[in-house]
Amino acid sequence: MAVVKWIGYGLLGLVVTVVAGAGIALAVFDWNDARGFVARQASKALNREVAIDGDLNVRLGDPLRIRVEGLRVANAEWSDDKTMAELRVLDLQLRPWPLLRGDFEFPEIRLSGPKLLLEKNREGAANWDFGGPDPRKEAAKETMKPEDRGDLPIIETLVVEEGRLRFRDPIRKIDIDSGVNTAVGGNGDQEVRLEGKGDFAGKPFTLTAAGGSLEYLRDDPKPYPLRVETAIGKTRGKIEGSIAEPVLLQGVDLSVELRGDDLADVFPILGIPVPTTRPYAISGHLGREGDVWRFEGMNGKVGESDLSGQVAVDLGGERPRITGDLTSRKLAAIDLAGFIGASPEGRGDYPTKGRERIIPATEVPLEKLRTADMDVKFRGEHVEAPFSTLDALDARAKLENGRLVLDPLSLGVGGGRVAGTAVLDGGRKTPALDVNLDVRQIKLARLFRETAFAQEMGGTASGRIQLKGQGTTVANILGSSDGKLGVAVDGGRITSYAVKGLKTNILETLGVVLSGDKPLPFNCLVADVTVKDGLVESRALVLDTPETLVTAEGTINLRSEAMDMTVLGRAKSPQIFATHVPVHVRGTLGAPDIGVNAAESAARGAAAVALGVLLTPLASVLPFLDPGSDEQPHCGELVRNARSPSNANTGSSGAGKGRDAAPSGSPSGKSQ
Repeated sequence: MAVVKWIGYGLLGLVVTVVAGAGIALAVFDWNDARGFVARQASKALNREVAIDGDLNVRLGDPLRIRVEGLRVANAEWSDDKTMAELRVLDLQLRPWPLLRGDFEFPEIRLSGPKLLLEKNREGAANWDFGGPDPRKEAAKETMKPEDRGDLPIIETLVVEEGRLRFRDPIRKIDIDSGVNTAVGGNGDQEVRLEGKGDFAGKPFTLTAAGGSLEYLRDDPKPYPLRVETAIGKTRGKIEGSIAEPVLLQGVDLSVELRGDDLADVFPILGIPVPTTRPYAISGHLGREGDVWRFEGMNGKVGESDLSGQVAVDLGGERPRITGDLTSRKLAAIDLAGFIGASPEGRGDYPTKGRERIIPATEVPLEKLRTADMDVKFRGEHVEAPFSTLDALDARAKLENGRLVLDPLSLGVGGGRVAGTAVLDGGRKTPALDVNLDVRQIKLARLFRETAFAQEMGGTASGRIQLKGQGTTVANILGSSDGKLGVAVDGGRITSYAVKGLKTNILETLGVVLSGDKPLPFNCLVADVTVKDGLVESRALVLDTPETLVTAEGTINLRSEAMDMTVLGRAKSPQIFATHVPVHVRGTLGAPDIGVNAAESAARGAAAVALGVLLTPLASVLPFLDPGSDEQPHCGELVRNARSPSNANTGSSGAGKGRDAAPSGSPSGKSQ
């Protein structure tokens, strides 16, 4: 037994001697000699070149103290920048004994002058993707991925000094260049704090974030508290709440407040396509289920319109998919201007092709149309226009592969409706627009019911709008468009306020008879035009009053916005003061010029011209406008008389009677 005892003492002494010798060797070892080995192993692990340009020093003890100077990690080969990450000095403390059970415990990590560049190329490849075709690396990556907060390393104190973070994504036009001033974390009640500032897509960027301590992040079973405030240009965001499992972003329970001057500014930030708006303020609750982020309980204002509902973004597909159900109880029509390329701030706040132009030359936002898919329902319960409160607006926007479809698209107007579909195809090389809308039974008196002249308006309007065009801007689309536009307004009145806006001699020239401050009655107003390659040309423009038939012909060029119209009044019976000289409408849509050329012969308006001949162009209107005999008796009669010039010659269509009295012989206004 004594022999065994002494053998044991000998082996123990040998172990102590070896360990002591190894300790002495490590203590005097020049760790700079190991820099190449460490860098090579790191390069193999990352599949990217890693270099240590400065000193490498290790001090033994509990904890181990490691200092690395001049650490660099190469960037992806496709990048213009050769370096992805660099670090002036890394100082860390590591407890050795927990390593035996596979745990990492850092009493302190201090990063001095870190710089990190994260970027994607135009094909969507990311420079932080270090993987390759080697399945062992993929398996290792999955093994190293933490599954819950308990798998995170223990970091008691983290300090970041003079840090710099840059993120670039050319597809979404994002370029964040932010300085990280401090990021300190500790144990107990000490918060993790992060402060940064820089540029985001060319706009000033600031960030302040605070969360629970690093110990709380790793071990506490309670949800991890988080508070973030950020500003990007004039956009302000605030997030506050908790995350049950912060490593996997599960159990997200956050309140969100977002405000700014223009909702369109959120596209580079969130990737959600939104048109130009007026200032907004929105709040709601943010949650997450798998790949789907949900923003629920939305409440706020955009311009003068309130907005509520919910939006969800599914990030699990090839492109983000946005679904939503939104409601506005009070919707200001001006807040919809961004949907047609205009600005809710009015003229001068959106591009046009020149002075005195009004058609927006805003580019079709192809990037927004192609970045995400969408299926969003929207309802505006009350739509407030400058002249009246309209009825409900209902729309469903579906966006797939850059093709936006509004179907249904319906707006209640004056007890009637404007309804149909609109398609903007941004998936094509050249964007294309296709609009098909029906105008049905709009009562002008009801439309203007909340105005001072509501009692002076009357008539029922119906019609149709069919338009197709293509181009890179709204102006180009309209300038190349083809289609038809038509409307018929049956027996009504025009307020004296509107009539007074015209020059008296203009009305006298047309033979329109005024009765002081009383409204101007009319039997029928018909407008039927064609559009060919952006040129609007009249087929029939007729205003049938009791005494006069006013017709117009000419063109409007949507490319140049120039107008060239001639308006002429023809008396149904002799008039003493009417000159019947043509009235010319020239100039542009933004600056019309209305005038009379007294040198033109009054004979053009002679009553000898048969009314049937003048009305003949209306023969093609009926199938397009489809005015019913009961709902639009006066216009129906006017169109029918166009097919029978002999009837029209007698001065039918309620001549001299107005809306309140039908022609004799027929309660519906039909001539006998």
